[in-house]
Amino acid sequence: MRKRSSSLDRRSLLYGMAAVGAAGLLTACGDGDGSGKTGPKSGTGAGGTLPSSLGPLADEAAKEGKVRVFVSTDSRTPAHARKLSRALRADTGVDLGIEFVGGEPDPAFANKLVQEAKAKVAPSIDVFATTPLVVKQLGGGGLVHPVDWAAMEGVAATDVWTGHHGIVVAEIARTVLYNTKSVKAEDAPRTLDDLLSDRWRGKIVTSGLPDVFSPLAAGMGADATLDFVRRLLEKGRVSLASVPTAIRTQVSSGEFPVGYGIRIGERQRTAKAPVDYAPVKVPVVPRAGLVVKGAKNPSAAQLFLYWLNATEQGRQQAYEVLDWPRHTTPGTDLHALAQKAGGVMTADTDWWMNEYEQVNKQVAGLLRK
Repeated sequence: MRKRSSSLDRRSLLYGMAAVGAAGLLTACGDGDGSGKTGPKSGTGAGGTLPSSLGPLADEAAKEGKVRVFVSTDSRTPAHARKLSRALRADTGVDLGIEFVGGEPDPAFANKLVQEAKAKVAPSIDVFATTPLVVKQLGGGGLVHPVDWAAMEGVAATDVWTGHHGIVVAEIARTVLYNTKSVKAEDAPRTLDDLLSDRWRGKIVTSGLPDVFSPLAAGMGADATLDFVRRLLEKGRVSLASVPTAIRTQVSSGEFPVGYGIRIGERQRTAKAPVDYAPVKVPVVPRAGLVVKGAKNPSAAQLFLYWLNATEQGRQQAYEVLDWPRHTTPGTDLHALAQKAGGVMTADTDWWMNEYEQVNKQVAGLLRK
């Protein structure tokens, strides 16, 4: 896999763009307290400050005063939004009202945005955090506002989706779950191959959607992934839930002792349901945050996404409030799983934006047979 290198002179680029003003592309943020002053330089936002070089965007974001965030079918409430807004203000000094917009799965909402754009209808959201295939869908429809995330202090080069104007803010994991009342920890699967043993025949629930399986190719390669799916779907080996979210419900209820394809739900974690992760290394799919082209609040959207990615408090709040974890963020369920399983399967941006789509099509063809 190719590693990205960068020769950008970040400091000169940031100051150059700041001079452009409101008519230019704003790609930075700061504490935005309305005074025009910024806090001391800090690449992580520690101590309630942001890099001083990111001040211009914070001022513009404060003027906009609001950001509309797409949350798909997630059960986020106005109370969640207020909590997130308070945390952002305490950490950056910028007072933003946060509004959640949801109701449809990502691909359906993306298609809606494309159709509305063709009809010259202004977008109803400013921020869209989604997976690689939907990023390509939005980019192909010309619906991504260009942002040079790599020029912002504190943003890791590996988190920037160069050419797609995205910045990684979360991950989706295709985990192996087990019911702790039905299966002892020492007896839980240890590898994906364990799922193919006769011991678990007829005792596994998964979902027959391509993107439940195609991310495996990030670690296993396309051929091994297709072979695994063929064997897993042999008659009598697994049952297929109608949607991935049903997997966690059927495992936590005890209907099936083992499940593959989704994280433990927030409600299950809060209720301490009898379900846990098996110590199996599994794929994590990055979710990139995008600023929607034509967004009413583009500066606020950039500041919000920067905060979620590049600051410790933002990463924690992404998990605690939005349920958007990353396996590199301590305190998240994915970090704990990665520690238990000895890592995760993942790949660089080029793979997710190119080879992944091809594997997904191959898996879809296999599932139709």
